[in-house]
Amino acid sequence: MKKICSNLFAVLCLMMGTMMMFSCSKSEDTPNEKGNPEAQVKVKEETKSAIISVKNLPVKSEVLLVYADDRGQMLTKGLTDAQGNWQFDADQLVGFEQHLKVMVKENDQNKLIQTLTIPAAKQTLTQQQIENLLMKHTWSSVVYTSRMLIKHKGNLPLDMFIGVAQKQFKFENNGKFVFKVTSPLNFTDNNGSWTLSNQELTINTKIPLGPLSMTHVRINKLTDDELSLLAEISDGLFLISFKAQK
Repeated sequence: MKKICSNLFAVLCLMMGTMMMFSCSKSEDTPNEKGNPEAQVKVKEETKSAIISVKNLPVKSEVLLVYADDRGQMLTKGLTDAQGNWQFDADQLVGFEQHLKVMVKENDQNKLIQTLTIPAAKQTLTQQQIENLLMKHTWSSVVYTSRMLIKHKGNLPLDMFIGVAQKQFKFENNGKFVFKVTSPLNFTDNNGSWTLSNQELTINTKIPLGPLSMTHVRINKLTDDELSLLAEISDGLFLISFKAQK
C-alpha cells in the first residue's frame, strides 16, 4: 500500500510539472498585448524631411495627420499595416514649424493620439541668389503638389486658386510682377509688384475677383527647375508649387 501511494504521488508530481511547463511555454509563445497607441517624429535635416511613425493600433485603422489649428487642413491619411503600424515621410518647410495632430478614426469619429512638431527648415539661399533665380524664368504652377495648410478667412475661392487654376508668376526688374491665368479662363495682370526682404516675398496682384496680396511668402524651394512658395493669403497658409518655363 505504501508503495502504491508513493507511485501515485510520483505520477501526480510528474503531471503537475508537465502542466506547469506547458503553461509557461504557452505563455511565452503568446505575444504581448499591444500597448497604447503612440506616434513619434524623426527629422532628417540633411534632406529637409521627417519620418512620422505611428504604432500599436488595430490592423487597417485609418490614421490622419491634421494641422493643429482651428482652420487646419489634413496633410495626409492612410491605413495601418498587419502589425498595426503606419509611417509617412513629410517635408520640412522653410521658416514654418509644423504642428500636426495625429488622429485615428474610430466609429466615424477622429480620436487624437498626440500632437507632433516638425521643426522649420532653414533657408540656405542668399538674398541675391533668390532674386537671380526668381527673375531667371517664368514660373508655371503645378497644382497637384500645391495645397492649403490653414484655411483662409472670407469667401474668396482660394482653394480653386491654389489647386485648380493654371497660373504663371513672372518676377521682373524693378519690382514688377506679372500674373497670368491660362485655365480654366484667360486673365493677365501686368501691374503687380513684388519685394524681397529678409528672404521673404511680398506680392501684390489682381485675380479675376479683385486684388490679391500674398505676405510673408517664404521660399520653400528654389532651383533652376522648381519653385515652392509658402504664402499667407487672407489669414490662410498655402504651399504653391511651380516649374520653370524653359
